[in-house]
Amino acid sequence: MSDARGRERDGYADLSARYAAVIEATVDAIVIIDQHGVIETFNPAAERIFGYRAEEVVGRNVSCLMPQAEAARHDGYIAHYLATGEAHIIGIGREVVGRRRSGEEFPLELAVGELDHLEPRRFVGTLRDISARRALETALAARERELSMLLDHAPIGIFSAAMSGRFIRVNPALCAMVGYRPAQLGQLAVSDLTFEADRDRLREAYLAVCEGQHEECRCDLRWVRADGMVVHVSLHAVSVAGEPDVIIGQVVDRSEQVRSERESREAGERLAHVGRVTTLGEMASAIAHEINQPLTAISAYAQACRRLLAQPAPDLELVGETLESIGGQALRAGDVVRRIRGFVSNRDSARAACDLNAVVQAALEFADFDLRSHQVEAKTAFADDLPQVMVDPIQIQQVCLNLVRNAIDAMDALPVAERRLLLRTLATDEGVVLRCIDSGPGVDPEIRDRLFQPFQTTKAEGMGMGLSISASIVAAHGGSLSYADDQQEGACFVMKLPAALD
Repeated sequence: MSDARGRERDGYADLSARYAAVIEATVDAIVIIDQHGVIETFNPAAERIFGYRAEEVVGRNVSCLMPQAEAARHDGYIAHYLATGEAHIIGIGREVVGRRRSGEEFPLELAVGELDHLEPRRFVGTLRDISARRALETALAARERELSMLLDHAPIGIFSAAMSGRFIRVNPALCAMVGYRPAQLGQLAVSDLTFEADRDRLREAYLAVCEGQHEECRCDLRWVRADGMVVHVSLHAVSVAGEPDVIIGQVVDRSEQVRSERESREAGERLAHVGRVTTLGEMASAIAHEINQPLTAISAYAQACRRLLAQPAPDLELVGETLESIGGQALRAGDVVRRIRGFVSNRDSARAACDLNAVVQAALEFADFDLRSHQVEAKTAFADDLPQVMVDPIQIQQVCLNLVRNAIDAMDALPVAERRLLLRTLATDEGVVLRCIDSGPGVDPEIRDRLFQPFQTTKAEGMGMGLSISASIVAAHGGSLSYADDQQEGACFVMKLPAALD
């Protein structure tokens, strides 16, 4: 009997030792109190959290670990529970405030359980210091407030969207841009705002980001506001690291920029038209000659027909040939008029893929009478298989004609045998090049830097707008017009244009 009791005592002692070892080793603070709130157990984790040694608090009321306001109510909670069974915190995890030995108050996560199989009854509190977590939450909340302030005051539209394109979060600038409230945008996708003709471009760019082909996409789009007005926007969307289902977008309203670009383009076109009309006025005598030649021939052929028909036995075959000649000369005159009308017409710029050689040749034909009347020998050296250029052919013809007429004027004082003009085209990696080379005296080095400025001229007559307008036209086509100083004699103007995209 005594042996059995001894084994029972030994087993109980062993169990108690294990129980104590678990309490000692656990990383969470464990505090055991009796039904009067007196601390019986205070493990090492509790010592680290509260700053007390166990012997300093064992035997004291647990309220020493609480702020004063909470300590005054704690014993009442226990008494109420023991009398009624209504738990305030027992069996319920919650966050409370603890007080360290230093007096510092800090947040705790507390879970309380009851050891109701013991007499007297005891309560076990498991505590975890959540100061670091709370500090992190506070920092995150502060960052969220800062982010919200940045979004609310950002001058550009900012949004987050799901992979489907549906808006998740939008800032006030975006709402103002499109005329929708945040709740309304939350029911829409980016494509719902996009002008129908632009949706394929948006879809292609957006899918490239969603499918991981690119980290970001940029595209210019037209969006339709809530009131039906169209707004031009530039969209920049990026995927978010760690958030595979979210896209962040920035939207800039380009409407004013588009309007300014359109007005600038229209002003350039009006200026180019003025330049063509001015050129036509300067070429009035040449144009009159070009038209007068076929008209004179028509008159002569008509007189011949009258004489033939006045004969007793008119040669009708010869009359027919003469009438055919009249028709040919009329077509020639009509062709001159059509070229003039096309050259000076005030119409919207119409760009198309063109052969630069053909455009240069058309300009030479327009200047043919000037070349012949000034006895200038004009030659061409056109490169074969030039890539096409995306240009307005009339405007580029205007530039070429201006270069040719400037060359004619520059060589006017030379002996006839020395008046030579060469128009050479060649292909480069960037596109195509036209070199207009004359045998004149060249350009004074002192004015080369000002050649393309308005009202800069070396002629006794003229406003000095031709090269300035020409340079603006070429620049509007993405190219450049410059003076090359690599010629030993004469002048060389170089026009560069980008090749048309395939």
